[in-house]
Amino acid sequence: MNAVSHATTLGLTSKIAHLAILFRAEFPNATADLSPWLSDEQTQRLLNPNSIDLCFHFPQPHIQMNCSSVLILTHFSQELTLSSCELNMVEASGFNGTVQQWQFSTADGEFAGNSPPQKELQERFRKMVSHIFELFQRPNYLKITTEQ
Repeated sequence: MNAVSHATTLGLTSKIAHLAILFRAEFPNATADLSPWLSDEQTQRLLNPNSIDLCFHFPQPHIQMNCSSVLILTHFSQELTLSSCELNMVEASGFNGTVQQWQFSTADGEFAGNSPPQKELQERFRKMVSHIFELFQRPNYLKITTEQ
């Protein structure tokens, strides 16, 4: 489901923004699209309501990533506002236009496809995904501290 649709609480909004920051920390030229899916009824029926989905677009094809866009799907165990919700899996796909170049899943931790990213970028991507798991240890919780 589009990430923007899940920005319903301060905690989730903050974490979605931080998810975009994690990607842009590795790929500063990328722009975030918090609504990668069409809003028509047919498309919405196919989407996982317990997934935060967002896409990142490079201004030109990223040679080392072998794509011009990366779609990231973060799958949760249940409704994100429930305290027992957990991040189960992260999936990603690299595209040039509408053609999928590669895919990644934490189910096996491997990249597959015709044109996966270069090895160095694969490791950087896996590290970013591990940070996503850290970020969403408690999806609906936001710790706010004040310095005195």
